Amino acid sequence: MADSPPGEATRALAYDNLQRAGCPGLISWSKIGLIAYAPAFSPALLRGGARVYTRYIHCVGGNDWQLSEPQLLYDAQKAGDSNRVTHVAWSTLGMELAVIDVQGRLSIFLHSGLMNQLACVFDADVDAESDLNAIVGFKWLNMNKPILVNNPANRQDDRQFHYSIHKTSPFGPWHPHNNRQACIAITRNGKLKFWYQQHETKYRELVRDLESDMAVEDYYSHASFTSDRDNTFVLAAYSSSRHTLKIFRIAIQWNVLATGAQQSPPAAGDWALVNVRRLHAGALVPANPLWPTLTYLEAVSPTNHPESRLLILAAFAAERGTVLQKHEVLNVPLTLHSNFDALGLRRNSIADDQRDVLRLKGEYELDKRLVAIAPLPTESTIYCAFDDGSVELRHRSNFAPYVPANNSTNIFSLFDAGFDMPPTELCVDAALSPNRIAYVIMTPAGELRLHCMRRVLAAEGADGVTATAVALALRHTISCYSNTCCDDVMLVATAVVRAHGLDSAEAILREAHRAIGFSLDLPKDVQADKFLVLPSLQKLLSFQASLVVGHGWRRNVAGRIAWATLNLRLFAFALTFTLKAMHEKQSGHDGLIRGEVLRTLLGLAKWCVDFLAFLLQDMLLLGRDPEGALRPGATSVSLVMLLSAVPRLLIRYTLRGLRGLEQVVSRSSKSDPDPAGSRAVFDKLEEILKSGPVQIALFEKLVSDVENAMRAFAQDPADRLAMEQAFFFRGQVPAKLHSVVYGIRTVFLQKIKPGLDVPSLLFYPVSWLGLDADQDARAFSRLQIDGLRKQIMPSVARDVRRCVRCGSVSAWADVSADKFSHNWTIAFQRNCVCGSAWVKVAA
Repeated sequence: MADSPPGEATRALAYDNLQRAGCPGLISWSKIGLIAYAPAFSPALLRGGARVYTRYIHCVGGNDWQLSEPQLLYDAQKAGDSNRVTHVAWSTLGMELAVIDVQGRLSIFLHSGLMNQLACVFDADVDAESDLNAIVGFKWLNMNKPILVNNPANRQDDRQFHYSIHKTSPFGPWHPHNNRQACIAITRNGKLKFWYQQHETKYRELVRDLESDMAVEDYYSHASFTSDRDNTFVLAAYSSSRHTLKIFRIAIQWNVLATGAQQSPPAAGDWALVNVRRLHAGALVPANPLWPTLTYLEAVSPTNHPESRLLILAAFAAERGTVLQKHEVLNVPLTLHSNFDALGLRRNSIADDQRDVLRLKGEYELDKRLVAIAPLPTESTIYCAFDDGSVELRHRSNFAPYVPANNSTNIFSLFDAGFDMPPTELCVDAALSPNRIAYVIMTPAGELRLHCMRRVLAAEGADGVTATAVALALRHTISCYSNTCCDDVMLVATAVVRAHGLDSAEAILREAHRAIGFSLDLPKDVQADKFLVLPSLQKLLSFQASLVVGHGWRRNVAGRIAWATLNLRLFAFALTFTLKAMHEKQSGHDGLIRGEVLRTLLGLAKWCVDFLAFLLQDMLLLGRDPEGALRPGATSVSLVMLLSAVPRLLIRYTLRGLRGLEQVVSRSSKSDPDPAGSRAVFDKLEEILKSGPVQIALFEKLVSDVENAMRAFAQDPADRLAMEQAFFFRGQVPAKLHSVVYGIRTVFLQKIKPGLDVPSLLFYPVSWLGLDADQDARAFSRLQIDGLRKQIMPSVARDVRRCVRCGSVSAWADVSADKFSHNWTIAFQRNCVCGSAWVKVAA
């Protein structure tokens, strides 16, 4: 692709910056899915701008996954200066964002609930305006929490893929309080800066000299921190004027006990001390003198494998290529006299009877310019991005790139399913998603472009589809268990389904269930209250509900089944939460129940009553024409909701809950005196419960008969699971269950239909539920109905939030604390009913 002269000038400016300064990350992708970037070399900057923006992946219109519009986070001019931003970095948990400018100023922003809402919680100033204060190396401390690592999925003798995931512990140092953060940096003039949270969100700063006798010629241009096995930091720092590399070991000594300790932390004074010892100093030059300029320096932690070593990666550049050196830091026992040990003790605060040495392990010539490099945590993989827009994952051991292959027996990633990351367009920086399957690049004009892995090898029949499904399921499972946003997984999965059809969607869902360890064939003794809070259930239902969605948010039958089940789960959770709160929040000595406790449950009660009407409308059709729903290829959301174990369990739980609400209304009518303001709530709830087309107890009898019929349906457990998956993923009733359907029809005609007002039922409005294939519910309801509370939103609603995945909208403000501080909607402050994130809708 030809490059325009302005673009070429911008690329030259960006690449010159890599030669002169370390800490050059202009893009950072958060674990929660938010992308922060600073278009530092855009034409706007050259006119005096210096800004940081955020973007995220979201679904538009139901069928188009794309980057959101950029939202301004930080404007240097408004902050009182126009200094260029040189580095942005998210913390390990992805909630805190560090923004660093060319003068070494650090600002920390905190994510607070909504995806696109961050607040500045810390600003660290510098002593004077000087390039010597520039930060050339920066790192957030790891969290002292296990990290999930996937093993390859292996196809075994049963021809099924088996999944294995294990936990590993990251290396320290860590903040002793797991809910607080800390970060460390090194400046050009050798100042080591350490910031840590001491109380709430406030940060404290510690500053010390890295070396006491540092000469002007030694000023650092590049530096990198990494964690080592002994839970210390190793710092690699490079002086471009002397072509010298120095390595230091840094230990953080905390004067406060870890979280959970009985002793209270000190209220004042420093919680931490920073101890430094130099390990190595020597020349760092490539073997070929034609590659004189260092552009990247990256220290890489060892993996948990006992033979793994800490690495130092150094990238040198020429006009159109890169040479990358790989060095290992080795421990060699000292042979000096013990008096030298004593000298070391006097000069340094850390004693060590070993010496760390640097050993060159390889030098690799690349024909492209490197613009970003980083290790993937806990994996033996190095991520590299080049100025032609290509992104590569390379093996740590020999720096060989991952190559696409059609592997039908051993799947580790999408590379094994024939996928790759082909070159895209010219760029000055890039970032890989936390799930390793999507990436963004920054063009020379400062624009952010989203790309994802795509198939480059032809799929080899069914094995090719299966391999893709396994790779996506494996990545989805790791994402779910590690609480990582997986909207990039949705992006790739929906593209696969469009390319390979609905059979691939079913294959992906089957493997996702196997990988996460969830079985649709529930055991007989499953406890509904514990079942409701299974995170895997919500994540799998959300995946299914979003996998095949057309324009206007029209879901296929499997998506509508999952969407209905998600909302049943929501009501069951809200009801359980509310009834518990009602028990705890009784008012008065006689135990009168306060009506406001039930106020936010009214919309969900209406949803459930109308959902029962939706089921009954289909039962009427079944009574008239039983063959219509049972012919080959026919689908039925209602029959699957009754026949499938998971939604049937939730329906039974919901019906018991509705009967419980009937009892609450009945007791409230006998209460005297009535709590102020409660009567209207109880009257409205009674009106909703009586508006249904059939008595709740009568419908409960129908569901109980279905439960007994399905339990009596004897079948091998493996066959039963296959059957459950077949109709839950396809929406079709298998021939072997036709007898059960005829039994349901008989019960309906004999016990329920005689008590129905059939004309009223036929015209009962249920389209707002979004479960009818012929109705575009979103077109006329989503902007009026609160997707969480199932209530009509005010016509002029402020503080509206939208889900990035399912598109539901909801009011941000909850019931005020002076009325009821334990509202069930608090559990959905950060996430939608589908489990994805909320974003604030622009007014």
